[in-house]
Amino acid sequence: MALTVKPKTTIKKKALNSARILVADIERLPGYAKVQHRGLTVEGPWWDLGGWKHVIGRRIHPDDVVTWPRTICAAGRFYGDRETMFAAEWEPGGHEQFMRTMWEWVNESDAITGHNMKRFDLPMLMGGFIEYGWTPPSPVQVIDTLTEARRIAGWESNTLDSLCKRLGVKAKSDKYDSAVAQAAVDGDVKAQKKLRAYNIGDVAASTALYDRLRGYIKHPHLGQFTGDVWSCGNCGETDLSNHRDGEAHTYLQKYRRYQCPRCGAWMRGNTKLQDPVQTRPIR
Repeated sequence: MALTVKPKTTIKKKALNSARILVADIERLPGYAKVQHRGLTVEGPWWDLGGWKHVIGRRIHPDDVVTWPRTICAAGRFYGDRETMFAAEWEPGGHEQFMRTMWEWVNESDAITGHNMKRFDLPMLMGGFIEYGWTPPSPVQVIDTLTEARRIAGWESNTLDSLCKRLGVKAKSDKYDSAVAQAAVDGDVKAQKKLRAYNIGDVAASTALYDRLRGYIKHPHLGQFTGDVWSCGNCGETDLSNHRDGEAHTYLQKYRRYQCPRCGAWMRGNTKLQDPVQTRPIR
């Protein structure tokens, strides 16, 4: 019978001190395009080159782009730290210094997590680094809570806000407003404060969701950072010997199976119990 676990969702302190896990979220400003269509000028903000197909019947051509979408601010917190960092293009040094700060955050990280981090936030940052001609930051493991939520469960909505509310953890503090973002980059101090609070709120929500899903997600093994070869890969817990629960079976082998008493993640030992079969299937 499986172990009943009431998980403590935070990462164990030793793992916190050894692994630099960045919880991050970026905010972007839409681009602007001007298109000649049937004798008329169609212009305005856009996020995707295919976003005006219902109006002009085609994708926006790159030659019609006046400004491209860009990352304008970001919030981040190294897991376990109390302070949430924030950086924006309206701060001293402008957009280049803001992106350099982002490079430093990523470069310092062993792993980075966020909602849609793998397909959106991190690639957007990488694109900015390349545009400035910088070398890549150090390689980083990506833990994407959106990808994991879709893999794990069949929830009807996987937005950060809906998942946090559904799971009963801290949700988003506000909604993104492109008008507020534009006002912020134009120098409106009130808009800058509002966007900063929203951005930091997303990091808090992302952290809460990360913790809530911890026992289920595919996580870089924290033992490689702590030096504990006998530990839970998801949270760093080392008290596993008294939590043996049956056997784990692969196609041809079997191993000791354990369930973490801290986060509930399942794992197996590396030593095989025996060679259970003397034949192998033809595939």
